[in-house]
Amino acid sequence: MNPEATAIIEEKPSSSNDAATHIEHASAADSPQETSIDNVDIEGAQESFTWDLDIWLNLTALWGCYLTSTYSLAIPNSSISFISAAFPEEAGISIWIASSVTIANCVIQAFLGDLSDHFGRKWPLLLGMALIFAGSMIAGRADSMGMVIGGQVLNGIGLTCGFLAIPLSAEIVPKDQRARVQALSGIFAGLAYISGPIIAGAFIKYNVGGDGEGWRAPFYFLAGLSGLTFILIVVFYHPAPRPNPENLSPMTRFLKIDWIGVFLAAAGLTLFLVGIESGDNPTPWVSGRVLACIIVGGVCMIVFCLWEWLAVSDGIVAHSLFTDANYPICLVLNFVGGIVMFGGQAFLPQEITALFTSDAIMTGVWNIPFNAMTIGGAMASAVVLGITKEAKMDAFVMLLVGTCLMLVMKPHINYAAWFFPTALLGTAVGIMTSLLIIVVSICTPNHLIASAVSVAAAARALGGSIGTVIFSQIFASKIKSFLPEEVADEALKAGLPQSSLPAFLQALSTKQESALMAVRGVTPTILAAAERGVGNAYAHAFKFVWYSLIPFSVVSLGLSFWLRSTRPQLTQQVAAQVEHKHRHHS
Repeated sequence: MNPEATAIIEEKPSSSNDAATHIEHASAADSPQETSIDNVDIEGAQESFTWDLDIWLNLTALWGCYLTSTYSLAIPNSSISFISAAFPEEAGISIWIASSVTIANCVIQAFLGDLSDHFGRKWPLLLGMALIFAGSMIAGRADSMGMVIGGQVLNGIGLTCGFLAIPLSAEIVPKDQRARVQALSGIFAGLAYISGPIIAGAFIKYNVGGDGEGWRAPFYFLAGLSGLTFILIVVFYHPAPRPNPENLSPMTRFLKIDWIGVFLAAAGLTLFLVGIESGDNPTPWVSGRVLACIIVGGVCMIVFCLWEWLAVSDGIVAHSLFTDANYPICLVLNFVGGIVMFGGQAFLPQEITALFTSDAIMTGVWNIPFNAMTIGGAMASAVVLGITKEAKMDAFVMLLVGTCLMLVMKPHINYAAWFFPTALLGTAVGIMTSLLIIVVSICTPNHLIASAVSVAAAARALGGSIGTVIFSQIFASKIKSFLPEEVADEALKAGLPQSSLPAFLQALSTKQESALMAVRGVTPTILAAAERGVGNAYAHAFKFVWYSLIPFSVVSLGLSFWLRSTRPQLTQQVAAQVEHKHRHHS
C-alpha cells in the first residue's frame, strides 16, 4: 500500500513552557473512504505522549466534573414522586422537574461546544458547577413546585456545561487511547447512576431534615459536591489556550460566532420541546399555546438547518464536520438511540415503583442491574476497541433482545427475571454512549471536537425528549383503558357487589384507603384483589412502551452497519495539549 499524499502541519501552543511542533503525516490508500488530513498521522511523526502527573490531574478534575453533573441528573429524577407528595396541589406539573433539565440540556448543548472552541475550555466547567450549586440550593429550599422547577432549570444548564468534560477528557490524550479514558469516565458516570438514587432514597426514607422533608437533603448534597468540584477544576484543570492563528482580538472572535444560528437553534429547540412536553401535561394538545410552540419552534428549526447548510460554512454545525461519512451517521444514531435510551431509562424506575416496591432505597437497588452494566458495557467496549481498532456496535443487538425480554415483566416477578433484561439494556446503553462519543471525536477535525460531540449529544437529547413524550402518551392511553378493566375484574371476583363498582372505581382514583373502605361491601380481601388488578393494569400498559421501543431498536441496529472502519483514525495524535506545570525541563 503506497502513500499518495503527505501533509505536514505545524501547531505551536501559545504557552512558552510547552511550545512544541506537532507534525501530522497523512496517507491515503486505494480505498473508497476519504480521510481528512486533520484526522490521520503516523506513529512517531510528532512529539511522544507521556502519561505524566499533569495529564492525570487534568483528568481528575474533568472526571470530578462528569461525576457531579451525572449526580445532578440522576438524583432529582429519582425523587420526583416524593417531591410531588410534598406539594400535592401542584403534582400535575411534576414532570417539569425532569423536563426542564432535558430541554436545557438539549438547547445549550447545541452551541456550547462552539463557544468553548472559540473562548476556551475552563470557563464552561466553572460556570456549570456554579449553576448547579445555585440551582440545588434553590430547589432544596423551595416552598413550591415552581421553585423546585426553577432550580432544576439552573441545574440543567449547569450539568450541560459539566458534560463538556466528556470531549475535553478525550482531546488531551492520543486518539488510540480515548477508549480507555472513555471507559474510566463511564465508571464515574455509572457510580453516580447507581449510588445517586440510593443516596437520595436513604435521605428520604429516614426523613433527614424532618418528616416528609428528606427530598431536600439530596439537593444540599449536590450543592456541596458542586462546590468541591469547582475548587477541583480551579486547582487542577489547566488546558492550553485555544488556537488563534489569525491573532484575533476577543471582540473580533466574539463577533465571528454564528449568533443567528445560536438564536435560531435556541429559540427553535426551546419552543418545540416546551410544546411537546406541555401536550396533555396539563395543557391539551389542541390548545393554541401548545400548537403555537410546536409550529413556531419547528419552523425555527427548519430555518436553522437551511441557514447552517446554505448561508454559512463555519457556523454552529461547521461543514468540515461532515468530511467523514461517520459523523452524519453518528448524528442519526444519536437521535434514534436517544429515543431508545432516554425513553427506556425514563420508564424503568416507574415500572419498579408500580410493580415491585415503593421503598425509596429498594427502588435504587432494583435499578442496580441497569446502572451497573452501563459501566460494564463502557469498559467492555473500550477493551474490544483497543484490541480490534474497530467500533463494534453489538450494543443494538443487546438493546433489541433486552427490550423484547421486558415484555414478560409482571407484578412480584423474581429479581433474577428482572436482572437479565435490564442488565442487557444497561450494557447496550454503556456501549452506545461510549463508542459513539469516541467515533465522533476521532472522525472530526481536532479543533472542532467539542462542537462535534456537543452537537451529537444535542441530537441524542432531542431524540430522547421526543421519545419520552411518545412513550408517555402511549402509556397514559393504555393505563386509562386497562386500570378500570383489571381492577373491576379482580374486585368482582373477590366478591364486590356489582352495584358498588362505580363508587369503588371513583374512590380508587383518590388513592385514599378510607374512601375505598366507605364503599358498600368493600372488605380487606377486595382491597387486596383491587391491588392485584392495579399491578396487572400497569404491567400491561408498560408492555406497550416496550413494544413501541422495538422498531426504534431495529432502526438503530440497521443504521449501525453503515459505520465505516475506525482503524485508520486511531492514531497517536493528541488534539489539544494541557499546561505541564509539573514537568521538569532540562
